[in-house]
Amino acid sequence: MELRDIKKLNQRIYQLDTDISRNSKVIFVASLVFCLTKNRDFQNASKLTNFINFASEDKKPIDQLLSLTQVEIEKLNLQPSTYNAVMNSLRTISGVNTNLDRDRALFQEFITDFITKDYPSIEVGDLFFETLYMEIDKKASKSNEGIVLTPTFAAQLMVDLAELDYRKDVVADLCSGTGLFSLLSYSTMFSNMDKDYKAGVITREEYNKYNERLYNAIIANDNEPKMVTLCLANFMLKRLNESLLFSEDVLGLQKSSFKVSVDGVDTRIQPTKAVLNPPYEDKYKPLDIVLQNITLVKNSDYTGCKVIVIIPPQKFGQGKDTFAKMLNIATLESVIKTQDDLFTESGKAQPASIFVFNVDRPHKKDDIIHYYNFTDTGYVYLKDSGLVDKNHTYETKKAELLKKIKESAGRMSISSFERTWTNFYEVNKELEVDTKIDPLKIKTSKEEADITLENITIKKMLQEKKALIDSVNNSFKDEDGSFEKYIIEILSED
Repeated sequence: MELRDIKKLNQRIYQLDTDISRNSKVIFVASLVFCLTKNRDFQNASKLTNFINFASEDKKPIDQLLSLTQVEIEKLNLQPSTYNAVMNSLRTISGVNTNLDRDRALFQEFITDFITKDYPSIEVGDLFFETLYMEIDKKASKSNEGIVLTPTFAAQLMVDLAELDYRKDVVADLCSGTGLFSLLSYSTMFSNMDKDYKAGVITREEYNKYNERLYNAIIANDNEPKMVTLCLANFMLKRLNESLLFSEDVLGLQKSSFKVSVDGVDTRIQPTKAVLNPPYEDKYKPLDIVLQNITLVKNSDYTGCKVIVIIPPQKFGQGKDTFAKMLNIATLESVIKTQDDLFTESGKAQPASIFVFNVDRPHKKDDIIHYYNFTDTGYVYLKDSGLVDKNHTYETKKAELLKKIKESAGRMSISSFERTWTNFYEVNKELEVDTKIDPLKIKTSKEEADITLENITIKKMLQEKKALIDSVNNSFKDEDGSFEKYIIEILSED
C-alpha cells in the first residue's frame, strides 16, 4: 500500500470518530485484518451484512465486529499471555470506548472500502502497520510515552549486520513493538532464498523445505498489549507462526519457552540471532535485556550466533556488572555511531549506536572493537515528512559501510594521525577508531566500562602520549625549540 493511501486511510478513520486516539485507530485496523486474514467469507464485501447488522439497536456494529474478531482470534494457536494482551487491546475500541459507529452508514462504507480497496492493496513486502503507526495523526496521540520505533532504514541495517542465513537462522525479536525486526528478518531470508532458487543454487525440493522452515524462524515478544496486537496482525499478513509470539516480561523468558508442536510433539526452537531496540527509560534494564538476549541466543551447537542492538553507548558504563557478564559470553565486535536525529519521529532526541555482539565466544582483552561513523546516512529530517533520503544516497552509503566492516574484521586500522611533540595536547576527534578493552577490568574500572566514543578517544590520546614519553625514556629535550613554539601557540589562542 502506498504512503498516500495510508494517510487517506488515517483521515477516513478520523472522520468516523474525531476523538479517537492513535492507539485505537491502529487497533481498529488490526481487528479488520484479523477477520480478513482468517475468514475468506468476510473478504466478500457483498456478504458484510451477513456478519454485521448495522441497524441493530441491541448490539452496536463495532461490538459485533469485535465479536467476529474474537471468534477468529480464538482459532489461532496463541500463547495465553498473547491472547489476553490482544483481547485487552480490542476492548479499547468497543462501543463504550469509541464512537467509530456513530454514523452507521459511514461505518459500513468504511469497512466495505477497506475490504474491497485497502486490504487487497497491502503487498507481501509492505510494512503496513509500522507505516500506519508512524504516519497516523500525531494530534490523536496523548499516551505514547516510552514507545520508540526504529526507522525502517536503520532497522534494515541492523538486520543486514546479523548476516541471516535462511537455511538455519532463527531470529529473536524480543522487544518487538509492531514487529519491524521480525518482518524485515523474514523478508530478508525469504528474498535470499528466492534469489538462490532462481539462480539455481538450491533445488525446488530444497526451496520448499527452507520455505517451510521459515514459518518457524521468527520469535517475537512485547509486554505492551497494543504492540503485541499489531505484531500479531503483522504475523497474520506474513503468514508466520503466531504461536511464537509472546507477551511476557523479556527477562522472564527461557530457552524452554520457545517450542512448536509438530504432529502433537513439542519441538524446541533455538534462536541463533537477536535484533533489538530495548526501552531506554530505565537506567539499568536496557542492559539486562541485552544480556538476556545474549544468554538466549548462546548455542554451543551452532556458530555465527549474533546479537545486534541499538542503544545509547553510555548505558554500558552505567551497568558495569551486567556489561562484564555480557563479555563473559560474547565478543563485542563493532560499534556504529548513528545520526543524532534518528528517533526524532518518536519524540526522542537521545543519540544511540548500533552494537554488534558475536555470541560464539567470550570477549578477550586482545579482541579489537571497531568504531564506525554512520552519522551521514543521507537521511535528513523534514518537519512534514520525517526522515527522508533526500538525495537518494543511502543505499550507496550503507554498502560502503558494510564493505568497510567486512574488510576491517579482525585487524587494527591505521590512523593517519601521528602523535608528536608538536601536537602533544591535541585531541584527535576521529569518528572511526579501533580499541581494546579488558573484560576482567570492566567491573572495577569505570574508565574501562565506558565505551562511549568520547572516552575511547581520551584513552587513545593518553596511550599515545605515554608511548611518546616512553620513547625518550621520560627525558625529552626540545633541541629545536618546536615544542616551546607549540606551547606558545596554544597559550596565545583565544
